[in-house]
Amino acid sequence: MASKKKSWNARRIHLWIGISLALPMALMAITGMLISMRSLGNIDVPMRWMSAEAIPEHLPVSAYAETSDGAVWIGNAQGLNRIKDQQVEVIEAFAGQEIVGMAILASTPTPIIATKMAVWFKDVDGWKSQLKGRVRQVSTLGNGNVLAIAGGRGDMADGKPMLTADGVHWQLYQPVVQANSALPILENPRVALHHFMRELHSGAYWFGKGLGEMIWSNILGWVLTGLSLTGLWMWWKVERQKANKRVKFAEVAQSQAAGSLEGAES
Repeated sequence: MASKKKSWNARRIHLWIGISLALPMALMAITGMLISMRSLGNIDVPMRWMSAEAIPEHLPVSAYAETSDGAVWIGNAQGLNRIKDQQVEVIEAFAGQEIVGMAILASTPTPIIATKMAVWFKDVDGWKSQLKGRVRQVSTLGNGNVLAIAGGRGDMADGKPMLTADGVHWQLYQPVVQANSALPILENPRVALHHFMRELHSGAYWFGKGLGEMIWSNILGWVLTGLSLTGLWMWWKVERQKANKRVKFAEVAQSQAAGSLEGAES
């Protein structure tokens, strides 16, 4: 007898949508957790894994400087390089870090380097972070000093304008503070919708940036991953049980049919 065809009711539609999206939702959860933990270290993957971006012959230049010793400094998303007399030197201290800016001091042939969350300068002991926090600007002023604005973690963090003449000693640059104070006071300031959505999504809205959003993303990510995978597992077990029942039913029906045939022949 032909099996009765099941109707597509709301419950069945919901079931199959859940089954179809279980693995994509688990992937979304896992990648979200890894994104929230990006500050714990630099983990690289082969660029060929990317599908939305074409692989270039050379990485795009994100920072460039020419120093008094005739050297050229080039920064990109993977680190910092120094070129002099057609010899390329890879600066190992910045391997895997994105360089977002450079500035030249009049008193030294070594530039000040800006990554996303620190300002760096090389002294006799090597490269050291002089300022920490989100870097918004690093530039050379007309008198040869370097100005850097850095501090905080969020998009609206109030970075401090710091000035240096040697790359080692920094002090607050009051002209920037005074100029900013002269601007009109904000009235009902607004941000792009995606900034607000990102705070809600990451948990920073309730727990702040850093450790709070990391814990939030990991808890919800593992819960969502668990629900997706266990739901898929339970569905697979039910379908396997149904398949076993169909096989047993077919075997019983076949046995009964064979017995009836033997009885008729006798």
